[in-house]
Amino acid sequence: MAKQDVRRGTMAAITSLIDSTRSLARAATVFGDPVTSGTTTVVPVARISVLSTIGGGTGKIPLSGGDGAAGMGLVRARPAGFLVVSPEGAAFRAIRQPAARLVLPLATITAVAATRIVSVSVKEARRRKRLELERTRNQERSQHSV
Repeated sequence: MAKQDVRRGTMAAITSLIDSTRSLARAATVFGDPVTSGTTTVVPVARISVLSTIGGGTGKIPLSGGDGAAGMGLVRARPAGFLVVSPEGAAFRAIRQPAARLVLPLATITAVAATRIVSVSVKEARRRKRLELERTRNQERSQHSV
């Protein structure tokens, strides 16, 4: 295979990966197509995040072909809201995600509670150790005095 053909094969693989990722990165892929009822149409709106890592190359080692391409794509789609299009106009309605807003406060509360539990446990362990030491000393004193 000629060097030019090898490069086309690598580029074809990379182009295919990019096209596949692009076709998935649409709101309709996850949430469906717009819905029409009478004169009103509802269009889903999504927040799309795409991460792609792609690599390819050719080598100069004889008889090994030296051609390679690899890649990985990640598409994340989250609902952002929807558009309501009617004869009166168009309006965007946001979809709130209250769970996302709760993550930081709940993590803080959990961290404070865990810290408190650990500090109380450590203090209690130290208190018990101190009491045990005092008992041992008192027993030794009482044995020496007899």
